[in-house]
Amino acid sequence: MQECSFSWQRAFQTVMHENEPTSVEGKIGLARLAILERFVSPASMDRNEEDELFDALDALRAFDWQRLSLHQELIPAGSLPFRPALVG
Repeated sequence: MQECSFSWQRAFQTVMHENEPTSVEGKIGLARLAILERFVSPASMDRNEEDELFDALDALRAFDWQRLSLHQELIPAGSLPFRPALVG
């Protein structure tokens, strides 16, 4: 992904170069939307671009997860309006 010829690539690059934590969440959502729009676009797509789209979605998911885990606030379990399900 060297040049940004599609809007999803520009949106993805914007997220990866964002330095402002308060605006990154919205940009992640816009990048995901642009990627999904490309999947349903009537324009032809080769296997390489399809792989790039999946890789970009994976990178956004990992980036978002890392961002959230670094800034996660601890919430006392008794303050939740529900009981969290245990995974495992």
